[in-house]
Amino acid sequence: MKIFLFFFILFNSPIIAQIVVEGKVTDEDNMPIYGASVYVNGTTIGTMTDSKGDFILHIPSELNTEIITSYIGYKTTYSVIQKNSFKLNIVLKQNVTELKEVVLSQNKFSRKQMLDIFRKNFLGTTKAGKNAIITNEDEIYFDYNNDNFVLTAFSDKPLLIDNPYLGYKIEYTLLEFSTTFYKSSININDAISSSFGGYSVFKETELSSKISKRREKAYKGSFLHLFRNLAQEKWSKDEFLLFEGSFMVNSKEHFKIEKDSSKNMSEVFVEKQDRLLRKKGFIAEFSILYDQKEQSKIFFYTSKFSIDIFGLFTDYDKIYFSGDITKRKVGDLLPSNYGL
Repeated sequence: MKIFLFFFILFNSPIIAQIVVEGKVTDEDNMPIYGASVYVNGTTIGTMTDSKGDFILHIPSELNTEIITSYIGYKTTYSVIQKNSFKLNIVLKQNVTELKEVVLSQNKFSRKQMLDIFRKNFLGTTKAGKNAIITNEDEIYFDYNNDNFVLTAFSDKPLLIDNPYLGYKIEYTLLEFSTTFYKSSININDAISSSFGGYSVFKETELSSKISKRREKAYKGSFLHLFRNLAQEKWSKDEFLLFEGSFMVNSKEHFKIEKDSSKNMSEVFVEKQDRLLRKKGFIAEFSILYDQKEQSKIFFYTSKFSIDIFGLFTDYDKIYFSGDITKRKVGDLLPSNYGL
């Protein structure tokens, strides 16, 4: 199961900057756009343009993500983060095509059935996932490919998610969602894979000792937790253990970590498993045990990737997962700087 998770909180960051990004956002007529969102995806670094369309971002270091600029009714733009301070002039184009205008094929399953699968594979089935509610579900459109048994979902507008279990409201811009079944079915037990991706804004609605404990539980065993530990070469029976086949192995024999303190980045080199050379593009496969009870697998189709200070990693389209870790979906998402 492959899951793409992109998320951020939007507000002015108090972090002392190493990289300063100044810029202006205008429309195609060179008119400034006031109130456009400009943020670094996967972080708490974000701001909004002023009445002149100007903005300033302070970025602590080079990160494995992009600068995103968005405004209602316009196409979202993506800008690469450079190594030093730089300027951006961003022109937003009107988004004249809406998904609701697209004529979809006749679905053989009911909207209620498709919506139920979407909730389970998008929000998740954990306590947090079950408590999360999409308040504008009417914005979601579905299509079912009867030849390939694939359910897809999309929306013209960000999905508004109320997650009282973790004390957040989320705006999630859905870029992709699909669930593939092994036969013509809409039953979750017949699903063989599911993936989704997008960008999101978190707004804290509650913070109590109970909420804090729930957030910590959501973090433990998550993708963010795993990759932070991998960068720090932190493996233990109380956290993550690494297995090759059924044998516990020393991570240093399979991963070489090179830290670049100037960028707050860790380069990870994956040792190729010779016994799997027959698989094209395949580098390595490991089992991961978290807290001696949660079992997952990780598959590498890249021999090199990097992890930044937040635990965000590159080459996400070449690193696959299965098992318990994939149960953590949007309902369990935390901001990428959680705990830092």
